[in-house]
Amino acid sequence: MLPQLAANISVNFKFYKRNRLLFVASIFIIGVLGLSAIPALLFLSKTKHLDIIKMIFSSLSSFITIFTAALGLLFISYHLRNRTTKMVFTKPCSPDVWLLSTLLSAAIASLLFFAGLFSICSFFFLVWKIPFQWGIIYVTANNFLHAIIILSFIMFLTVLFHPVLAVLFFFIFNESTFYSLKLLLASGVKASGDRPLASALQLLKRVVDLIYMITPTIEPFSERMSSVYSSFRTSAEDWEYLFLAFIYTIVVTGFFSLLSLYFLKKKRHI
Repeated sequence: MLPQLAANISVNFKFYKRNRLLFVASIFIIGVLGLSAIPALLFLSKTKHLDIIKMIFSSLSSFITIFTAALGLLFISYHLRNRTTKMVFTKPCSPDVWLLSTLLSAAIASLLFFAGLFSICSFFFLVWKIPFQWGIIYVTANNFLHAIIILSFIMFLTVLFHPVLAVLFFFIFNESTFYSLKLLLASGVKASGDRPLASALQLLKRVVDLIYMITPTIEPFSERMSSVYSSFRTSAEDWEYLFLAFIYTIVVTGFFSLLSLYFLKKKRHI
């Protein structure tokens, strides 16, 4: 299995390299982020250097997360829409190996990008003579975990839907949407004087509460980690939450991968 997996990952990286859409999108986004960072680099005072590093990290981290999800979405959608999976799913390559290689390829690319981002921020710490903040390792690792969760979710949605619908579904049906709907329904129940309407809203709220509870979160323990993101400083308790986030990422990624494999096998590949 390992030789097959390695061969598939190698082919996947060739696909990334040859895909013009990925290349153009990456150049455009990096250019926009670079232009937005120039004023901060040129005109802010030295006392704001740490804030500049945080801004650069946040902007580039968001780009890497989007790019990671795009790798999985474009690769799967390309093969499904062009019906090339029939040629791929022949012995000795199975859907299991193909799907795992897709996930690992995008994850490896994401890891390399985050390693580059860490190097850039470390360079600025050195050039501006700012004491190195170990929290940069923490937030880099945590954002990588966020990217993997989103990647596995997007891959699952892409197996089910057209890529456009997959993206829309991701942005509409997520944890924050159901949380906002929970608050809206709770306010409606309190404000409603009509007993039948209040009962209906209460029933709907319970359904939304259930969906909210089972919807995977993209940023686990975000409230507990907020202080690290604001200061780039960590404590022993913070690293415990990072470990829990790592375990959560493995569980969620495995869950979505199994769902993706199940529905992939149900599709007609001819």
